[in-house]
Amino acid sequence: MSKKTNMNSAYRLAQIPSLAKIGGFLTILIVCVACGVTDGQCQISPGAAKTDQVVALGSGRIMDENVAAARQSAIASAISKGVEYYLITTLGQRTMSENLDRVVEAVIPRSKELVENYQVVKETQIGDRYTVLIRMRINKKLAAERLQEEGLLSTETKPIRILFLVGSALGGPLQYWWSNPADAPPLSPTELVLLRAFQDKGYELINRTISLPSQDITQEMKQADLDQALICKWGEVFGADVVIYGKSSIEKTGQVSFSLAVVGVRDGKEHCRLTRAGMVRSNEDIEEIVQELENIASAMMPSLEGCIENATATEMAIVEKFEVTLKGLQSYSQYKKLREFLSTQIPGVKAFRQSRIGSHYVSFEVEFQGDEDKFANLVMYHDSLPVSIGQVDKRDGEIIFIVGKSEEQ
Repeated sequence: MSKKTNMNSAYRLAQIPSLAKIGGFLTILIVCVACGVTDGQCQISPGAAKTDQVVALGSGRIMDENVAAARQSAIASAISKGVEYYLITTLGQRTMSENLDRVVEAVIPRSKELVENYQVVKETQIGDRYTVLIRMRINKKLAAERLQEEGLLSTETKPIRILFLVGSALGGPLQYWWSNPADAPPLSPTELVLLRAFQDKGYELINRTISLPSQDITQEMKQADLDQALICKWGEVFGADVVIYGKSSIEKTGQVSFSLAVVGVRDGKEHCRLTRAGMVRSNEDIEEIVQELENIASAMMPSLEGCIENATATEMAIVEKFEVTLKGLQSYSQYKKLREFLSTQIPGVKAFRQSRIGSHYVSFEVEFQGDEDKFANLVMYHDSLPVSIGQVDKRDGEIIFIVGKSEEQ
């Protein structure tokens, strides 16, 4: 007889029984990478690729009619597989295969520490098997620290930089810090709420009160309503990867709300716009309002994190290959300076290999996160271009930089 039950309560980590034995890791490594499933499966939650949420399936055998023990065994199996799959997707197949012994010996035995909480989404009993489908949240910061300790994750990976461009209309007209940024107004209650919600999530949160970068701030950037281009300009000023733009507000009815958009600075796109509301008894009690805003922000975090990951992954997913040729080189010094500059100072360069050489030219094979136009613009408008470039030509699959007159004596 089948029994199906929906479980809506979240189970804390303390309730998780011992994880399945390490031997199951070899099974899930084959199962998840090949996308074929026998006794269990796992995947990143739809719409939240590369986030901390994982969905996993596990089952346990019912022995001596002990359904409760079988259920706990199924949960442990699903959690183990979910953590293992998260590690596989984080490290990639190549790193995983090259360091399998280290992962199995040093990371997997401590994998239970990486789970913040989990929720049983669906469960069923068929014959002597009890199966559960769970959704779990991985502590990304702790996972990164564990992998870095074992030398499996590069410590050079930079966290995503986030700027909060958020105003507030709590019982009055909209107040927003970018109307007069030179005054560096203190952080508003709304900003503090968001900072608390995002802390310990592995992001680098920009404190705009410390110092305003010495760049020109135009009048149009100071208006309350900003389009995506102006939002991105603010992101560029502070060196942000993502801008959270929007506002908090309270109505006379006591409805408190957050309206937030996630904008990727490099691609200039709005990746999502989220609105969520709650209620307070008094629209004049600032403590109650802030508490409700914190509740709303906490509820929005899973969606916001997914949007942020998508905003930063969009460009990373597109790596193009083309050739870069330097023509008119007049000295070895010019060649050396430009080679070093192009390979290390242009963000998004994944590979840079010399492919051809002539009397006054040299060509490189480049793998770059973006297209040829973007690469050329990054080079030509870079503040630290070491050698003058007088002209840029583009052919199919090739960018040609023609070096200007030498300033060397």
